[in-house]
Amino acid sequence: MPAHQKHDSLHEAASEIDLPAKLTAKETQVLLWCLKGKTSWEIARIQNCSVSTVNFHFSNIRRKFAVSSRSAALLKAIEVGAISLASIESRGVP
Repeated sequence: MPAHQKHDSLHEAASEIDLPAKLTAKETQVLLWCLKGKTSWEIARIQNCSVSTVNFHFSNIRRKFAVSSRSAALLKAIEVGAISLASIESRGVP
């Protein structure tokens, strides 16, 4: 039983550490286009993929940041440094 308790306490300690989520390149691009006010349909056309794919990326982003909306995901991404407002110009996002 003590070993099980150790495992639980380690798990709890690890979950309390607020590490930035690791976003893929596509997830980062999707967030940057969202920041520019693009819809899923517009992002799909820009990225040459389906709307379902864009929504899949948004779903993964929300899960990684433990939030329930795109707006909250954007704020969290900026807060943890996953994206920055300066990166909009440097990546050539119009």
